[in-house]
Amino acid sequence: FDLSEVLFISTANNTNNISTAVLDRLEPIEMPSYTDSEKMAIGKNYLLQKTMSLMGITQNHLTIDDDVWPIIIRPLGFDSGIRSLERTISGMVRKVAKKIVTGEGTQFHVTTDNLKSFIPTW
Repeated sequence: FDLSEVLFISTANNTNNISTAVLDRLEPIEMPSYTDSEKMAIGKNYLLQKTMSLMGITQNHLTIDDDVWPIIIRPLGFDSGIRSLERTISGMVRKVAKKIVTGEGTQFHVTTDNLKSFIPTW
């Protein structure tokens, strides 16, 4: 096989364990992590809507105050990606869905005062 015109792309969270002989043959491209404002926009405008849609929850069922988002984004410190943000949002929406199914209410408003009852515990 002639691989002379093939481009290999690989990802790594950490390049410390890659041997120097291999690393010398690579062209590392570092991608910066998301900023808090980018995570907030992704969480509000995409992840929350997607998760609510998947679970059959409408805008009337769940509203989240703007001052809650910084707490949701950094519950345990710095996380460069959005996987933990997606897990947190998914857990919050699941709790709301459970409350709706068990008859605890139909509309839920997440504030800084009641956030702990909606944040999932891992």
